Amino acid sequence: GLKLSAAERKGLKIGEAEKGQAIEWSSHEPQAVGKLFSEKPVRAGVVGQTLGRIWCPIKGVGCKELRTNVFLFTFRQASGGRRALEEGPWWFDKEL
Repeated sequence: GLKLSAAERKGLKIGEAEKGQAIEWSSHEPQAVGKLFSEKPVRAGVVGQTLGRIWCPIKGVGCKELRTNVFLFTFRQASGGRRALEEGPWWFDKEL
């Protein structure tokens, strides 16, 4: 029963560039965007620290808030992205 809002269906602009210029990413590490389905806002530092211990226990993950409860994760270990997708967790603080 999960559905995207009208704003989410339009997409999410992660970076901006001048007209005609490409965006250059500073990181070559794997990245993913995730959304926490919760009524209460959660800080990126809390999410990154908690999930980083699970997904990338040695180097952790970077977690940047793109907007309320939408985060950009940067996996600092090669296995982190795969582990996040295949093993989860898909719940954070009892929220999807």
